[in-house]
Amino acid sequence: MLRLAWRYLIDDRVRLSVTLVGVTFAVVLMLVQRGFYLAFLESVSAVIDHCPADVWIVSKNALNNATARPFSEEEIYRVKGTPGIAWAERMVFGIGNLKLKDGANQWAQVIGFNPQSGVGGPWEILQGKVADLKKPGTYFIDESSLAQIPGLKVGDALENMDQRMEVVGLSRGLRSYTTYPTLFASVRTVQEQCPGLDERLNYVVAKFAGGADRETTLRRLRRLRNCDVYTREAFSDKVRAYWAGKTGIGVGITVTIAIGFLVGLVVVAQTMYAATMERLREYATLKSLGASNLSISGMIWLQALLVALAGYALGAAVTLVVKSGQFGHLMALELPPSMLAGTLVGTIVLCLGASMLSVVRVMRVDPALVFKA
Repeated sequence: MLRLAWRYLIDDRVRLSVTLVGVTFAVVLMLVQRGFYLAFLESVSAVIDHCPADVWIVSKNALNNATARPFSEEEIYRVKGTPGIAWAERMVFGIGNLKLKDGANQWAQVIGFNPQSGVGGPWEILQGKVADLKKPGTYFIDESSLAQIPGLKVGDALENMDQRMEVVGLSRGLRSYTTYPTLFASVRTVQEQCPGLDERLNYVVAKFAGGADRETTLRRLRRLRNCDVYTREAFSDKVRAYWAGKTGIGVGITVTIAIGFLVGLVVVAQTMYAATMERLREYATLKSLGASNLSISGMIWLQALLVALAGYALGAAVTLVVKSGQFGHLMALELPPSMLAGTLVGTIVLCLGASMLSVVRVMRVDPALVFKA
């Protein structure tokens, strides 16, 4: 039966090719869309996830990391004075307007941190030193943002809001989730060169002292007026949920994955059913020779399983090629092992489900069909 199932599968190479194309298309669509989605979620919370702080203090009712209203710098002293806190640092988020070498203007998002401690700053340095940001008007740019400012390199001097700025370093790891390039600078530089901040902050980040009771410390911090207090994990989840839900990207990705699954299901079901109908007499012959419905159904399920494994292998290979390309840092894919394994299971379910129409038809075939003209 195993040998016969394999022969039936490869007998019509054109039909097999069409089936594999359908499965491969479904696998690529599912992997690429989910990979984009995971990469997007990682990018929106990257600064939070890589920051060594345990606690984020933001303005009251801030929807996400980019819309936190500025508040007085005095809040940092209240945080530092809270029992259970080892240290606290300032952070700001500003919007700059860069004047490029060719005279064009480019909006940019700028993250301000304390270069003395490095808390909240870039975590993978390619060129330059974080300490260079102590000089006013100096910036680091993330590698992924170079595609948005062609020709920019470390050492170049530009203008931000009509004030001189200098790029003194290059970092990696913070892929922008908007169309704006991402820069790092000191808190003071951002306050001076980005409008709407003056001497105010968007965030205070803090670290629990060793041995401190976290829940007690959080309750003390939450007595601060006009501020919300989050653990790093909670703030990261809040930011991800906002960008996934409010932008509609989560729904869009889900619909696209569902379409890919349905396309693969229809293609596999149609081609397998057509092949089954062409061989009804052969299946009837097997029944007349004593083959059970279970053994014949097993042949079809085996064919579906082989198609699933081959289609998944092709789809995963295509996806890895797409991931390795990255298209000039404009595209990112995250493909964790759990997602690859889940997609493999989904592909097998797809193909086995698509084969059920053929299985039902074969189980109903009359062995006497072989004796009919």
